[in-house]
Amino acid sequence: MPVLANDDAFGYHAPNWWGSRVMIFVEGAAFAILTATYFYIWWNFGSWPPPRTHLPDLGVPSINLLVLTVSAAPFWNATRLARRHERRVVVGAWLTLGALFGVAAIVLRVLEFSALHTHFGSDPYGSITWTILAVHLAHLLAGTLQTLLIALVMFVGPVEEKHYADVGVVAVYWYFIVISWVALYAIVFIAPRLL
Repeated sequence: MPVLANDDAFGYHAPNWWGSRVMIFVEGAAFAILTATYFYIWWNFGSWPPPRTHLPDLGVPSINLLVLTVSAAPFWNATRLARRHERRVVVGAWLTLGALFGVAAIVLRVLEFSALHTHFGSDPYGSITWTILAVHLAHLLAGTLQTLLIALVMFVGPVEEKHYADVGVVAVYWYFIVISWVALYAIVFIAPRLL
């Protein structure tokens, strides 16, 4: 029977809990600024996207939305197992699965840039849409790398209490990546069709 982890390591008393929440708040503010910039630029154009720019494709971005949404499941399971101090290799396997979803999302993100039908320097529309995708790509890269590193610790060891708590921190950051992409997908790919 697995031993339940010390809830203080996973709760709001832990410094890494606060650190991850503050970082998510700051990064969320950056996404809010990008969103405000997007709508500010849109407000100053008569049509959106600008003339001679096609609406962005939905194919690859929608697949990526699905991949990212499903990717939350391995992180949820890894956190659940980490809280119970399950075997470290099992926790590492779930994290590796989550990281594989991250790699798939990164590959799809690279393909999404062409779905915008514009280039970074073509006009303000191109600049803001490329910036939104690029900033989120940076989060995907950071989250995937962080997940791989924690998975490696779980496989190689030695594993301490703090490493189990790190699984929860990585998962919360990944949830932020997923939730922010749901909103940004709606803004960049759906809103121009509806508004």
